[in-house]
Amino acid sequence: MTKKNAKPVKTARKGKIDYKDWLKKKGGAVGLNIIRYALILCIGYIILLPILEMISTAIMSPEEVGSPVSEWVPSEFSVEHIVVAFKLINYPSSVAYTLFTTALQVVLQVFSAAISGYAFARVRSKKIQAMFIVVILTIIVPQSVILLPQYIYFRNFDILGIVKLLTGSQINLLGKPIVLYLLDFCGMGLRAGLYIYIFRQFFRGLPYSLEEAAYVDGSGFIRTLFKIALPNATPSIITVTVLSFVWNWNDTFYTNRFVGNELNLMVRLNKVAAAMGNMLQALGRKIPDGYYFEYNDPLYQASVLSTASLLVILPLIILYSFIQKQFVESASNSGMGGQ
Repeated sequence: MTKKNAKPVKTARKGKIDYKDWLKKKGGAVGLNIIRYALILCIGYIILLPILEMISTAIMSPEEVGSPVSEWVPSEFSVEHIVVAFKLINYPSSVAYTLFTTALQVVLQVFSAAISGYAFARVRSKKIQAMFIVVILTIIVPQSVILLPQYIYFRNFDILGIVKLLTGSQINLLGKPIVLYLLDFCGMGLRAGLYIYIFRQFFRGLPYSLEEAAYVDGSGFIRTLFKIALPNATPSIITVTVLSFVWNWNDTFYTNRFVGNELNLMVRLNKVAAAMGNMLQALGRKIPDGYYFEYNDPLYQASVLSTASLLVILPLIILYSFIQKQFVESASNSGMGGQ
């Protein structure tokens, strides 16, 4: 019921627009978009600037390096920097070796992280859940803290005294790629704690009804993991695969200290950077005349090193250009937001 003396409410005419209110709302949205795109452009510039400088240096003639006239676009194109860097880092063999070892490391890390993450997400045991603190510590604690114990262990490798009992002495695994494979398989590889966390968060968000149906059909823990859980964990698998591949490809911490194989791209790049002058001089005797080859010129050395760095990250750029959409979608659905 309404009061008899109530005043009627005035209504705006149909079709009439409040321009002040419209401009206020529209102006705020436009201002927000301007700030958003300005931030994106600034961040993109910061990220892309080093790569653009590498590309410019790679195709620049050695005589033009350092010239303010042709800082970005060279007046004369040359592939000398590319050819010299290609030979210095022994590119074909190094890429093949690094691609093989990195791919194997990725498989081992995805396998160990998936099993560990599923156990932490589904096993209802206080002891198992307490062990997850160790996983968090592997993310927080710097790698250098546990470097010495790991070095000593692999220098005198043994498993519960079995190796010494069978062979009569312990085994020195240093300098062999199997060190990296053992670390990855045991969940102690590069950034392994983060990968376990990603899988754990995803499996915690997986409906229990799927696994309960598998248990009713007679599936055990392991079979449920491989038949039910992992096929649904595609977002986490893609995310961990890409992150593991990029970080292991660029790794110098483990490869330099435990393996040191010069066929590894990063190890080779570090060696070239440490002895650039001598390596250029040795290479100059093998390459025909017509190249610049100023061994002691710091600008020339920096240009060749910059080009070598570009060649090292080139496979990663190509990889990401093909899978960027899948990676972004998988990262957003991998469960990293928590439960």
